[in-house]
Amino acid sequence: MQTAFITGVGEGIGAALALHYASQDVRVLGVSRRPFPAALAGALAAEDYARIDLCASDAALQVQTFLDDRQVHALDILVHNAAAGWYGPPSSQCAESIDQLLLLNLYAPISLTHALLPRVRAVCGVIAFVSSVHSALPTPNFAVYTATKAGLDGFARNLRIEERGRVDALVVWPGPTRTQMHAKSGLPSQRTRSERYADPEAVAAAIATAIRRRRSRVIGFNNRLLRWAALHIEALLQTAMIAMAKRRLHSSSGGG
Repeated sequence: MQTAFITGVGEGIGAALALHYASQDVRVLGVSRRPFPAALAGALAAEDYARIDLCASDAALQVQTFLDDRQVHALDILVHNAAAGWYGPPSSQCAESIDQLLLLNLYAPISLTHALLPRVRAVCGVIAFVSSVHSALPTPNFAVYTATKAGLDGFARNLRIEERGRVDALVVWPGPTRTQMHAKSGLPSQRTRSERYADPEAVAAAIATAIRRRRSRVIGFNNRLLRWAALHIEALLQTAMIAMAKRRLHSSSGGG
């Protein structure tokens, strides 16, 4: 039986991924700041769930102790999924919020990778980093979030080279997904219920496919187009996004 460890397993993509793997007879362990969610009952053993704040200075040590206590010395799959967002201009974001995003979105995956790498190496496993298609895009009002995801991309890109032959490191880039993160980040309510947002179950299935193939993947055709444009025609894309932002501002201000 394979063993998977997932951060941010309490809701959203993390919970959907846990349910997906449990249905494939994979032992799933995970961490979240939330109490054990009823939706995971029957798929993930309560004792394989830890309530840990990954922003804590000793989070990596807590995770190591949690795994040691359960005699988990090898990980076939490690998924760095936990993340937080914040919506608004950087000048309005408080220092505490900036620190939270840097700690949870970037420092925690780096720290946990360092701590858990020997367990993944033991079985030539896979480390998957859940980034965002916006890591390569101009994303007004999500500057710090975007920066953390771009940093995550850079870390994973180098880890993939450094660990070649011992561990497969990959990145998955989903687009907006129907989870609670947008509302928690302060995104206006009229923009948090978009029918264009992907279902977390579909995103989880795509992540599992990328992990099985041991290859990075942009999830969704439109997101692949956006990322390609960001990497190849950045100036044109930025001009288009500025125009869209102006139209949105004009519309919200009641302009005719």
